[in-house]
Amino acid sequence: MICLSANAQEILVSPDINIRSNFGYDIIGQVNDRLVLFRDGGSEHIIQAFDDEMSITFEGSIFLEDEKADIYNIIEMDTAFQILYGYNKKDSVRVMSRIYNESAELIDSLCLFTMDRKLYRRFKYVNSEDKSKTLLFSITRRDNLLYFLIDNHRRVLRYYNGYQFNEFDLQDDFQNMVIGNDGLGVAYFDSDNYRFTMDAHKGHIVIFNPSASNGFSYHQIDFEGNLSIDSRLIYNNKNKQVVFAGLYSGLNNISAEGYYQINKPILQFADVEKLTYQTFQKEFIGEVIGTKKKKTNALNDLIIKDLLLRDDGGLLYFFESYKEFARRSTYRNYSRRESALYGNQGWVDYYNEDIIIVSTHPDGKEHWKQVLHKKQFSQDDEAIFSSFYIFKTPSRIRLIYNDEIAKSNTISEYLLDPLGRYERRSLLNTEYENLRIRFNDALQLSSNSLVVPSQQSYNLNLVKISY
Repeated sequence: MICLSANAQEILVSPDINIRSNFGYDIIGQVNDRLVLFRDGGSEHIIQAFDDEMSITFEGSIFLEDEKADIYNIIEMDTAFQILYGYNKKDSVRVMSRIYNESAELIDSLCLFTMDRKLYRRFKYVNSEDKSKTLLFSITRRDNLLYFLIDNHRRVLRYYNGYQFNEFDLQDDFQNMVIGNDGLGVAYFDSDNYRFTMDAHKGHIVIFNPSASNGFSYHQIDFEGNLSIDSRLIYNNKNKQVVFAGLYSGLNNISAEGYYQINKPILQFADVEKLTYQTFQKEFIGEVIGTKKKKTNALNDLIIKDLLLRDDGGLLYFFESYKEFARRSTYRNYSRRESALYGNQGWVDYYNEDIIIVSTHPDGKEHWKQVLHKKQFSQDDEAIFSSFYIFKTPSRIRLIYNDEIAKSNTISEYLLDPLGRYERRSLLNTEYENLRIRFNDALQLSSNSLVVPSQQSYNLNLVKISY
């Protein structure tokens, strides 16, 4: 364990962990005052626990019924953690729940449901904000969606159904799914989002309500001839509202002319909804791209990093300038982990640059916007050390990132207040610490601490930052 201090922050680093033979790892979170790490070794799964000083207090292994068991989700539950997984048994797939403590001791194991193996497609999952519900879903055909809602507290299958849609192609058009603390699910599908079909471009929001007569309601989004470059869907548990927002363009799928949103209670959704649009002003575009570059009416290579709810029901957009340049043909890489990037691997240059933050009122009107400058460049690493992490507190937001993607690097942060005023600070220099920190996979532990993995070759360290 290494302890460092920097600018009133405490930095604790765990001992080296060799992950050469592991397929992946997940930081589960705090379980009984222990930070728990899950490492996937194939047939063997390794559990390690860390104390407040990041010393290893336990290491052990757990084994599931089948070496080829498919782990869907691992969720922290205060005094224990749950592994949700499935395995084949003859002609069926058994979906199981196991509860372990921080010492990898099995507390309980049960079968939640079984399904016909012929119908099975690997599940995707989403958790509710309070982690009380998990939704497993899969698209079995272009028009059929299987939907399984699990109550993690009672550990029962609360609801299941198969839904058929003829209005759009489920496999090609699926974009996002979210679930509320009350068990209500919302999915978004996007069809004809291409330049040559932009007049026919439509969005589709499906609200799954187990208590409704037919189980769901369908709502069409009219883009009015615009294209969607990137979008996010969130569920406001406090006000029971659906928030759908993104970047739009009337030209192509690259040049963002502004952003759009719908932010309204579920019961007020009409059969056809129109979006509220906000256009980027020329002065603001000039501030982002610089005065020396050619004047334009749009911002290229912009993506949505995250979308946060304000306490009053307004929104905070976090955009990032992101570019990829392939130096030759690339290969696809697949990973089980939800936080992993599904992208190209090898012979690719990655540019993660400026952060643009926009704050809007509940009615969609703009409150303020800000440009925070950074420049990150890397090659052939899927940009896993790039971008930034949003650390949330009731009064401030910290945006933490690597200044450079290099062995010798400075970790910095932007401290942002509710009115958009900001301050830039340096947190740590990694020159002599042999750290390469992956802020994309950080986990916030409390209002004043987070843990983030550092990966150097086949060595993993967990780094705890406390303010």
